[in-house]
Amino acid sequence: MARKRERFERSDMPHDSAHRTRWAIIALVIIAIVLVLIVRLCWALAMRDSNLGDSDLSSSLAAQSTLSAPIEGYTSSSDVFTNVLLLTVDDIYSDSPTLLSAQLLSLDATTSKGILVSLPLDSKVSNSGGETTLSALFASSGAAACVAPLAAAGNITVSHVVVATSDVWDEVGELKGSGVQSIVSSASGIFNSIKTDMDVGTLMDLAELVQSIGVSNFTKVDAPVSDGTLGDGTPVKALDQTQLGVAIGALIASS
Repeated sequence: MARKRERFERSDMPHDSAHRTRWAIIALVIIAIVLVLIVRLCWALAMRDSNLGDSDLSSSLAAQSTLSAPIEGYTSSSDVFTNVLLLTVDDIYSDSPTLLSAQLLSLDATTSKGILVSLPLDSKVSNSGGETTLSALFASSGAAACVAPLAAAGNITVSHVVVATSDVWDEVGELKGSGVQSIVSSASGIFNSIKTDMDVGTLMDLAELVQSIGVSNFTKVDAPVSDGTLGDGTPVKALDQTQLGVAIGALIASS
């Protein structure tokens, strides 16, 4: 009669069990939590001296007035737009920075089109003190004071504001999808070069939209203007609200 073989289990091999599975899951959860904490810490270190989420700029966006209805012959587009006011200065940390240029970056998420509009620094704007120029208002009251008056002058809605010392959009766009180490090493320098109402997440989402359209595919135009003067005779440029709306796609000629 054949002898039944006895089975022996090796003590040095792991054995499947409910306890083993449970501890594996717990270990994965702990690792995930640690990774999240590391990423948050890295972001905190990179952003601690940054100018993201500026409260004055956020308040200025909320102070914008309701848009005027289009003139006869034009209708408002139903596309989804993100309009970013880009103000380039010589030094964002200066008590009285000099405004070097002003641009409106209009992103149409519906058609995946981008328009970069150059705004004259002598554009006529109105505030509580009366009529003045964009550059003069910036010099006297800062970037936040310019948002609502400029939006009213162009009959546009500004979604976000970026005050920068240089063109940083290519660099910001490159951060999307990068590794943590790459992001942390780059973010501090980039984000310390700008002041904006946006937080990190909003800025990265905007960078992704810019990337999806492609900076090289943007159309660059000068703002449509007409010549004018202030009450004291100072020459100014008056923004043509209708043609500006047409340029960025916000207004469509009625058929």
